[in-house]
Amino acid sequence: MNPQAQQHLCRARELLEVAQHVLAYPADSISRSYYAVFHAATGALLGIDIDRSSHHGVWAAFGEFLVAPGLIDAQHHRSGLRLFRARSRSDYLAIPEDTPEDAQQALSAARDFVAACQVFLETRGT
Repeated sequence: MNPQAQQHLCRARELLEVAQHVLAYPADSISRSYYAVFHAATGALLGIDIDRSSHHGVWAAFGEFLVAPGLIDAQHHRSGLRLFRARSRSDYLAIPEDTPEDAQQALSAARDFVAACQVFLETRGT
């Protein structure tokens, strides 16, 4: 696995741990879950030599270069986009309305996403 992809995957796993530790603060847990997914997606893209700097750029490229050709299941792209929207609400609303159940669901989706990206990168041997 190329070093940059590996670094992003390591960061994703670290953020999953943080999201787990702050489940009592649902908005913060959702935010960390999203960033775990963002780093995993960035790592997967780097595994095929695609580099994007913005969140929108990462999600567009993830759909185009990983999902459309069938390299990663489309459910993960949808999950990443849902987490992107949830993170925006959690981070920018003055009083987020996220529940502990929302945070647990986000963390579960993020774990699945990170695992899928890890399998993709390991399978490619990049």
